[in-house]
This record gives sequence, structure tokens and C-alpha cells, in this order.
Amino acid sequence: MEDWISALKSGKTTSQFYEGADQIHSLLSGKHNWYATSHARPTYCNVCREALSGVTSHGMSCEVCKMKAHKRCSSKAVNNCKWTTLASVGKDIIEDDEGNLAMPHQWLEGNLPVSAKCAVCDKTCGSVLRLQDWRCLWCRAMVHTACRPLHPTRCPLGICKVSIVPPTALTTIGTDEAWEVTRPQNCSPLLVFVNSKSGDNQGVRFLRRFKQLLNPAQVFDLMNGGPVLGLRLFKCFNPFRILICSGDGSVGWVLTEIDKLHMTNQCQIGVLPLGTGNDLARVLGWGSACDDDTNLPHILEKYERATTKMLDRLVSIPC
Repeated sequence: MEDWISALKSGKTTSQFYEGADQIHSLLSGKHNWYATSHARPTYCNVCREALSGVTSHGMSCEVCKMKAHKRCSSKAVNNCKWTTLASVGKDIIEDDEGNLAMPHQWLEGNLPVSAKCAVCDKTCGSVLRLQDWRCLWCRAMVHTACRPLHPTRCPLGICKVSIVPPTALTTIGTDEAWEVTRPQNCSPLLVFVNSKSGDNQGVRFLRRFKQLLNPAQVFDLMNGGPVLGLRLFKCFNPFRILICSGDGSVGWVLTEIDKLHMTNQCQIGVLPLGTGNDLARVLGWGSACDDDTNLPHILEKYERATTKMLDRLVSIPC
């Protein structure tokens, strides 16, 4: 196990790891995380509103909010990626008469799927001819521009709401490198670690998918600085859950850091097996491999209902 942990840590040189301050700045900046991709159907730039060119449309896509842009336009995009903290929500925040905060929708315009139906009038919305109509980044509701004022202003957060830590619950990062939090009701906070090197680009796909489903501040790449920053940020949540998406070596690495931080009594660990070397996940009933990132909402629902077993590391493991 120690050899596996050492091999994982040496996967990148020290100079390639993000420093904690850089990762925190990235979480709070609202910047888009662009990657080059192609699109099989007409797709439009959210910056200049013109179509992406080519028979198979080529352009940039944000791995978190799925905003689309030409390469030349990506640098001009407003830093309005998926919210992480209360400050990033800004003027859109909803406050009732008693001062309680509620989560609003975060809308992104256009590029809706062909099967899109308006949540208000139940008619087809979106267009392949122009940038048109809206999609919420959290609950996935889609609405016509004309119907949007008629849609409820509070966002229900969608099918993964039990696991989501809403931005309205995260105020800032305190002096002890932990979130200053207001624990939301009916929420079981989930911290996700993904090994982006697992499988043939499998880890990268799962990393992106988790950021789309949850608050991006809940999801960390083990190959970008390890598990320590995520654990420190979440230490004000007691209890909370951890999902490790990788093999036995990564699980051992996270468990070792939990021991060092004396957090064994406040977190439960689950394993989503990626790549090879998944004996622990197999023994605990999570299977030998998981290669379908589109099934993640159902996997998270299964994890929410899981019972716990004690291991000899004194860490609770849902199974």
C-alpha cells in the first residue's frame, strides 16, 4: 500500500502540483475551464453568439458549466462559471423577510438538447438556428425566454440535492483553511476525490461530470495537489461523506491523510472504482470497475442510502 501511495504522489513533480492558494483562487475566481472539443450538431458561441465553424463544429467548451466559445472568444468570456460561494452568487441571491437565504437558478443561454422541453409551458424550447432559451446549471430546468419570469425563482438543485453543498452555505475560507459554513438543511455534504490519471481518460470524464452535478468546490483532482486541501476545507462539516474515484492506491492515500488530520471520526468513505486495482471496492460491494459517467446521479443516490462498515483504520465505509 505504501508503494502505491508513493507511486501516486510521484505521478507529477512537485513543481507541477498546484499550491493550495492557487487552487483556492481557482475555486473563487469564477473563471471557465476551457478544453477543445467538437459538436455533432449546430452550436453557438455564448460570447459572440455566432455559430461554431466546421461540418463537425469545433470550439471550446467549459468543463464545468458547458459554456461554448470560439477559441478567439474564450479569453473574452465573463468570469461567470458555476457558483461556488455566497460571494459568487452576488446580486442574484434570494432573501426572505426573515433574512434566510435561498438558492436562485443560475441560467446559461442556448445550446439546449434537441429534446428540450420548457419547464413552464411544456413546449419544445431551444433552437439549432440561433442562441436561444435557457438552462439552469444546477437543477437542469430549461425554459423559454418568455417563460423564464413565470418559473419559480428558487432552485431545487436537482436530483443530487442531498449531496450538493449550495454556494449559499459557503461564506468564505477561514483563517484555519476551512470553509466558513452554514450547514444547509437536508444536506449530507459530499467531498469527491478523483484520480484524473485513472483509466484511458476515464478519470478526466468523471472529474468533469462531478463538477457539473455538484458544487465545483466539492470536487478535487488527486493528481493536482493530493487530498489535503479538500480535507482541510471540509473539516468544519461534521459529519460529512467522502467519495474516492480511483483504485486501491488512491484510497490508501486519502485514508492516510485523514489519519494525519485526525478526521477519522467525522467522515465516511465510499469508493467508486476507476481503472485497475480495485480490490477494496470489489470486496465492499461497489464492483470491480465503473465506466459510465452518465450514470453518476444514480450512483450518488445509491451512496446516500448506503450503510456503514468499520475497517481496521477506524474509518466508516458505506457499502
